[in-house]
Amino acid sequence: MFLRAAALGLAAPAAFNLSRLAVAAPVGPPKRLLIFHMPHGVPNIHYNPKVMGSDLTQFALDQSFESILGPLEPYKQYVNVYQGFKYPNAGGPHFDAVNFLTDSNDIEGNAPRLSIDYAIGQKLGVKPLNLGASSRPLGAVTLYPKVFWDGTGFIEAEKNPVKAADAVFGSLKAPTGVNPDVEAREALLKLTEGEVQSLQQDLSALTTEKTKLQAHLDALLALHGGSTGGGALSCTTAPALPNVEKIRALKQPDVTPEGTPNWYLGDYQGNNENFPLILAAQMEVASQAIICNAAPIITLQAMFSTSQMNFNFAKINKAHHLDISHQGPEMNPEMPSNPQVTDYAKAQRWFHEQIVEGLLKPLLVDDPAAPGTKVIDNTILYICSEIADGQYHNLVTQEIPSYHPAPQPYTSMYIPLITIGGGGGALKTGRIVRNAVDRPATDLYLTLAQAMGAPLMKFGESTSAIQEVLT
Repeated sequence: MFLRAAALGLAAPAAFNLSRLAVAAPVGPPKRLLIFHMPHGVPNIHYNPKVMGSDLTQFALDQSFESILGPLEPYKQYVNVYQGFKYPNAGGPHFDAVNFLTDSNDIEGNAPRLSIDYAIGQKLGVKPLNLGASSRPLGAVTLYPKVFWDGTGFIEAEKNPVKAADAVFGSLKAPTGVNPDVEAREALLKLTEGEVQSLQQDLSALTTEKTKLQAHLDALLALHGGSTGGGALSCTTAPALPNVEKIRALKQPDVTPEGTPNWYLGDYQGNNENFPLILAAQMEVASQAIICNAAPIITLQAMFSTSQMNFNFAKINKAHHLDISHQGPEMNPEMPSNPQVTDYAKAQRWFHEQIVEGLLKPLLVDDPAAPGTKVIDNTILYICSEIADGQYHNLVTQEIPSYHPAPQPYTSMYIPLITIGGGGGALKTGRIVRNAVDRPATDLYLTLAQAMGAPLMKFGESTSAIQEVLT
């Protein structure tokens, strides 16, 4: 494929990328995955969707007191809420925070393990883009911030939105810069239909890659016919990134510390007044990278586990880990009365408000790589936390009978997990997925992998993909 493309006059980089893009080219619309880690779980009484009768496709997200999921109510047709899942438990919730996205239950800090973003990326030949907003304090050696693993070691999230933006979009800004995907796309569009058809004839000697190559060459013919197709960058100019430019103007260091450790867990107590802007800027990079097809797999860690970030910016003058999330639980479904738990709910609702403004709304636009659909239709936002309830530190669904009046209307304290978006038609959306007994969260990871076109046979404790949400 490379030699034939070169013989047609393509420069070596473009010819190489023709081969690379052809082998990687998906059939159908592009698929993107963004994993968002929100620390410290939720108080379920302020989180639970209200289901109408027994129909799990009829529910409300804004009728649970503070309604942590309330900001998603206008978009619930894209939302799935997953109840009754569990994480591995090898050394307790703080130690196991290192494993919640991985295939491991080993509590050793540097033991080889693979997080689901890298597992899917390896199947697709894609390196994930790992972003963080206060995802790991400067000099921290504890396990708890470590959530992204490539099978050999811990992957540090990029904490500086300016560096992240320049890495993703820098070549689009520089007039002399060369982006191999853009160059390949432009070179391919210059091919005549006769040259494309000539390349198609070379498929007769191929076997395993024939379908992928044929699909890519068919897409090239569609490009000549006026379709935007998919598989390469959708942007030829850098998108506007106003929050990133605000961070650039601040000229802040790569890692903005939260203060000094205050106890044996390595918590960092302090107030980073720029945290909301840093998070907004990282969301800006992530959403625009998805729209531009610049990064099909992205992770964004919004604070690390055990972070003591002061939530003054959300009008809660308390540190998040101990003072906000370690309250309750309050499980009376009729009348919440504990203002401490209400503050916990307000803090976790704040994260969902940011998700709507910084990720969901920007993706409700026409997909430049798949005309007739919106970007969110071809994307999966996976919103997760490393534990269920901050006070109880549970990694499984747990009931606290003393907090329940009879009869108990729902199972309490489950790990908060949701997906938003259809993954290119791979996921059924707008439903509650409820398990009678705890199911390994790795089953959900199998489901994400299958939806992304990178099926895994096994991942950690997984048993099977969740067939009821797969199309």
